[in-house]
Amino acid sequence: MAEIQPFRGIRYNNEKIKLEDVITEPYDRISPTLQEEYYQRSPYNVVRIILGKDDDPEHPEKNKYRRAKIYLDEWAKQGFLIREDQEALYLYEQEFQVNGESKKRRGLVGRVRLEEFSSRKVLPHEKTFPKHKIDRLNLLRETNTNTGQIFLLYKDDERKVAEALDKALERAVLGADVRDETGYVHRLWIINEKEDIQKIQEAMSDKVLIIADGHHRYETSLNYKKEMLEQIKDVKGDEPFHYIMMTLFRIDDPGLVILPTYRLVKGLDKVSREGLRELLSPYFEISEIKWPDSSDRAPLEEVQERINQESHTLAAYVDLFKAFFLFHLKSEDILDQEIKEEKSREWKRLDVAILHSLIIENLKALSSGPFSLENNVSYIRNLDQGIEKVVNGEFQMIFLLRPTLLPQIREVVEKGEIMPQKSTDFFPKLKSGLVMNPLDE
Repeated sequence: MAEIQPFRGIRYNNEKIKLEDVITEPYDRISPTLQEEYYQRSPYNVVRIILGKDDDPEHPEKNKYRRAKIYLDEWAKQGFLIREDQEALYLYEQEFQVNGESKKRRGLVGRVRLEEFSSRKVLPHEKTFPKHKIDRLNLLRETNTNTGQIFLLYKDDERKVAEALDKALERAVLGADVRDETGYVHRLWIINEKEDIQKIQEAMSDKVLIIADGHHRYETSLNYKKEMLEQIKDVKGDEPFHYIMMTLFRIDDPGLVILPTYRLVKGLDKVSREGLRELLSPYFEISEIKWPDSSDRAPLEEVQERINQESHTLAAYVDLFKAFFLFHLKSEDILDQEIKEEKSREWKRLDVAILHSLIIENLKALSSGPFSLENNVSYIRNLDQGIEKVVNGEFQMIFLLRPTLLPQIREVVEKGEIMPQKSTDFFPKLKSGLVMNPLDE
């Protein structure tokens, strides 16, 4: 099912570059402030390729996508980027901490054949935003290179892949060992022994892949492949544009961590305590926890504990009332009665689906004007920053929910369904700049 191929990757030259100065977060996690920080960190930072400035005074080329290609070529000529002498797979290891606990995970990096979602060989798990796909397609057209990682999951119940990777690691060469600005460690091993590569390919051959992070980049590569097929008359089927660089993790890896993505809501000019209760009490048992002093973390910690321990419990902080509202679903039977979409039982029982279907959808009644996900709802991963936006009046409330669980993703995706946008936040992200996949051979 999953066709894995080695490739001659592009990496930074460790003899000329300090990796900690040039690797970055994925493009969609880079704020304007962080972009500037990366720019200042090194003139060879990969941000200039994956997310260049719209107007860069340090370079005469005004088109940021063409500029990215120029940087790739120039840095290669100068020896700051090197190309592998032979084809390889890579093993990417991350060591990090979350909630005071140390974690480690290992992923396989390789070229993987692109498949339409209809083939059921590669499965998406959430919706995407069109504007991001246009941006990534423009970059891919100019650079003809996969410049960032996408994060996929696979089942390895019999641990055949794990055993093949463990064996390959005995002869692999360490190509990167770097600690990022948060103190997390990122290592990249180069697997170039043909026997090891073949055993990994065989172990992966029956796997169905689930996209965890990187839906936009995957769909972009599908679109790029279609463009190339229209341009080339004699297609052999093994051209590089048929593939995309992926990092593959087994779905039961204990190092896989999912964090929640919070929802910010604005435009509710008719909010009242009574109105909120009347609107949502048919579905939820509603309680309040006062939070008059935001420097006192105890109420927030109590809310988070209840969300994590009580099934189908969500919360909203409303600064107008200086309080959290907790919503505990009265019965799962309500989900089958009230969620009108033709979705599976598993989809309807996702907390993120409950939030969107029973709460956010009904909040329209508290707005005098038009209300939509695109215009009235924003997504944020940092809870403190989200609460600050509510306190400052930029939004009226922020919704807290527990993260989606890996078994839930597996159940929903295997039924051919897609979760709401921003249903998962896999942590930490895969760093950009460790290895790139040129599509020239």
